[in-house]
Amino acid sequence: MQIAESKQNAWTVLVLTGKVDQEGSAQLKAALAPHLTGGLVALDFTNVEYVTSVGFRVLLVALKEQTAKSGRLLLGNMSEPVRSFFDIAGLSTTFKVVHDIYPTVTAT
Repeated sequence: MQIAESKQNAWTVLVLTGKVDQEGSAQLKAALAPHLTGGLVALDFTNVEYVTSVGFRVLLVALKEQTAKSGRLLLGNMSEPVRSFFDIAGLSTTFKVVHDIYPTVTAT
């Protein structure tokens, strides 16, 4: 997995490319760790092929940390198959999932 980081106003945007599987989850966890400080973090899933249960766990832990610190974690730009993974896992309502993250991150 490749992860590119950028800043959009107050948001840290992580653009994910590849698979959020065992290896990708470890990379995502490491990339997220310094940003789970209660700020604004958005994940761009445009180039994500799929997410495994290990990936969901990393995202849930990140959400829990952000929420505890009054931060936000925004997920978006998902392909239909990736969005279906979230729906099937029952996580579409747990996370703030939007069609396109960029109107949100550029408006803040």
